[in-house]
Amino acid sequence: MKSIAYSKLTTEYPDAVIGLEQQLGDRRADLLVEFPQSRFPEGRGIGVEVQYKHEQKDVDSVTAEYLNEEYSVLWLDQEDFSGFDVDLSGILPVWPHSVQHDFRNGYHGVIHWLRQPKPANLSIDIVLPTEYFAEHSKSLHRAWEYGKFDWGDKPSWNDLGFWWLSTWNSPYQKWFKLTETPDNRTMLQLGKQGNGIEHVLAPVQTGHSRNRDKVHTLAYEVDLADTSTGGWTDIKKEWIETGVQDTSVLFKLVVTPKEDLALSLGKYPENSHDNEFITVSTEYNRKLKEDLHELANLLGNDTA
Repeated sequence: MKSIAYSKLTTEYPDAVIGLEQQLGDRRADLLVEFPQSRFPEGRGIGVEVQYKHEQKDVDSVTAEYLNEEYSVLWLDQEDFSGFDVDLSGILPVWPHSVQHDFRNGYHGVIHWLRQPKPANLSIDIVLPTEYFAEHSKSLHRAWEYGKFDWGDKPSWNDLGFWWLSTWNSPYQKWFKLTETPDNRTMLQLGKQGNGIEHVLAPVQTGHSRNRDKVHTLAYEVDLADTSTGGWTDIKKEWIETGVQDTSVLFKLVVTPKEDLALSLGKYPENSHDNEFITVSTEYNRKLKEDLHELANLLGNDTA
């Protein structure tokens, strides 16, 4: 496991010095990645601990030791390895986890400034010429279709259904949900969050028997899917009815090269290059079927 991790790290960090069983302070790291100079957000390097037989290690204290030395931390166990590959996405970076805040001498001056009453913002109505609307009508219409109208006393977004695709302790949080916008449009979102948030938000029609049946079909394929294909493979794909003119939405069940099941969501406005597409693997294969059936029932009803 250490050899596999060492090989992958040399590929991911070609400019770093990487060693096995390296000393760092009072600790000997299973693998130590050292950068030529400290960088954001990893710091001076990465301490890697491979958990196999020594599971009695105090993870919290060991993690704190690395962060105090300005080294990021990566814990690996058997679940992170697949054949001769390893998932390095669980790195806990120095920033912001090791930043210490010392308020013994009171708050920083900028905090006092931020808490001061601010004058009201002035607003001025600017009338745009009709020529502008004629030239940009399509993009403005698209912005209105997908915009989040959450101003003043407007109601907030309402989640009709929310399903996790990740475990609680996963370095990547993954989900899909059906949500209702303040202007009563229904959107399907597929997303994940690690160092940043990636998601696609696509319009879908509810009260629609065809959408219900299409998502039920995806759910039934979960148990039948052959995950040993060795590469990216589409298991089942369905074009979802959107109710929005000139916009197509594709919802797919796919297999990843790591033999995981994943969901893909794509939004394709016609006559535009503003396509959006995302694929998110699931850590809940058994639960995925049940969750997709729940989504299907929200998209349609048995009497439709």
